[in-house]
Amino acid sequence: MSHYFVENPDVLTRERELELEIFGEKLRFLTNNGLFSCDKIDEASLTLIKNLPPITGAFLDLGCGYGVIGIALAKKFPIALTQSDINGVALEYAQKNAKLNGVSSNVIHSDGFEKIFGAFDVITLNPPIHAGKETMFRLYEESAAHLRPGGSFFIVIQKKHGAESSVKKINEIFQTCNVIYKKKGVFVIECYNTVTSGTQTNTTRSLG
Repeated sequence: MSHYFVENPDVLTRERELELEIFGEKLRFLTNNGLFSCDKIDEASLTLIKNLPPITGAFLDLGCGYGVIGIALAKKFPIALTQSDINGVALEYAQKNAKLNGVSSNVIHSDGFEKIFGAFDVITLNPPIHAGKETMFRLYEESAAHLRPGGSFFIVIQKKHGAESSVKKINEIFQTCNVIYKKKGVFVIECYNTVTSGTQTNTTRSLG
């Protein structure tokens, strides 16, 4: 069975358009069979979008799919958007959707950070659960290595999809991790390292 993170142009049989009203804007997204959440805007992604604090600077929508997170945030905040994904077909749609919604974006076809060499003020990730923990944990580590001093890494994850193991891993990587949203088993977590070195202080709340 093909997964959304596996590039497979043969499944592109029905293009459709989704609408999203958010932050006073009406956004439009083209999508197709085989792409993640192709029939409906993903609720976890929406939860992440709606609960981020004000952000600025260089922004990476890691594993962007057809581009919802980065495009929605670029309409609200003064960010320089980069979108990346391992799936080239999804990335083509992300590029189309950025243009469709009047957003400027630097698009990079990359497996994680394989072809991404810059650093960012903000990185967001809706982890590819079905790719497995090894892939997810690698993305957490690589994200930490590509944050500018004072930058933040945000993830959204559901308890039923292994939030506990993700929290344990990010606490090993980042000095500070805070749950900024928690409801019905869905968590939005902000992680960052302090600008100056010091004792690691992990402050993620319990996922009970």
